[in-house]
Amino acid sequence: MNFIKQLEQTISAAQAFTTRSVRQLTTTLILTAGALVPQAVVAGELYGQEWHPLTQRVTLQLQPLEPGSYSAPTPRFKSLEQGQLPGLENEAKIQAQTEYLAAKFGKSESTIREYVELAWKEASKREGMSPELLIAMMQKESAFRPKVQSRYGAQGLMQVVRRWHPDKLHPSESLFDPEVNIRVGADVLEEYLEKADGSLNKALKKYSGNARGYATRVLDESYKLARVAAEAAGQVLASKG
Repeated sequence: MNFIKQLEQTISAAQAFTTRSVRQLTTTLILTAGALVPQAVVAGELYGQEWHPLTQRVTLQLQPLEPGSYSAPTPRFKSLEQGQLPGLENEAKIQAQTEYLAAKFGKSESTIREYVELAWKEASKREGMSPELLIAMMQKESAFRPKVQSRYGAQGLMQVVRRWHPDKLHPSESLFDPEVNIRVGADVLEEYLEKADGSLNKALKKYSGNARGYATRVLDESYKLARVAAEAAGQVLASKG
């Protein structure tokens, strides 16, 4: 009943806004809640001016994708399990990201959906960390292959090396378990962010072992995922207006 009431309240609130107000509200929610764009973006710390054109242009991160590159799906609202992110808009964002990634990687929606939901769950526990960032890291690290292992011993979706982080998981836990892997990967990134005084660039470089171009590619993909989610959320609000 609480969920139904929440939906009714969302619909009633959305009807009070004009199309222009809806756009402003969506942008405000994205920037203030930190649900789509890493807080470091808002703080202007995400990129160094010498190597990325998006410096000081936060609004560009929320623009639609290139014509023809992606069409946000009509949201299909599913029930989220208890403890995961409820709400009509978040459901639309999660489903849109799921469909985008499933099509891109040729994987089933049910498989990708699990990883996307876990990323949202772990990001919600950590200040300054977006689900899009974790999803983009999974995409770059493993192409969403939960059983992959490198010759250096990096395992799973986020390619965590167990011997380097023994304090972050129990001996009985497996890094081939998506839930464990994403949790530990997020813990590692959080630790690196603290050591780098909040610099996402430095944290990502350390996570990748200073791999050339890693931070740029991960952040660019996180922006695409944020735009996919923003478009889906905008459709929800516009459809109720």
